[in-house]
Amino acid sequence: MSSFNILLQKISAALDPAAPSAVAPVDIERVSAMLLIEIARADHQIDDTEQEVIVNVLDKASSLDKQELNQMISETMEAAEATISLHEHVNVINEKFSKQDKICLVEHMWRVAVADGDIDRYEDYTIRKLCDLMYIKHRDFMQAKHKVITDE
Repeated sequence: MSSFNILLQKISAALDPAAPSAVAPVDIERVSAMLLIEIARADHQIDDTEQEVIVNVLDKASSLDKQELNQMISETMEAAEATISLHEHVNVINEKFSKQDKICLVEHMWRVAVADGDIDRYEDYTIRKLCDLMYIKHRDFMQAKHKVITDE
């Protein structure tokens, strides 16, 4: 089982379905997809390899079947075009993710950024900005980047 799948299971288990503001697992998948898509969009173009990484990462962790997953990613890409602020998405991450879960998500962001063979300065900046919003220390930001680059 992938670390991202474990991450989603932990989130699902931690949610209280009786709470009026409960976040459904598919909403966590959407938030994760939104952040990964934002990294791919940072350099103003979504490369096919970046999109493939997003699909693969989410497919390994998703409770959705392939058709539902593709539909969710398509809807999320459309929503990303209209999104002005990522704060509401980051707030869900901050509320529901542990530090290790956040670092796992940051590693996936770096995988998207390196998918096309080049880390664009806007991709780097966007990941750095999201890490700041998720209260990820610079050391963890750099370690995640190094881990992904050396694994690729």
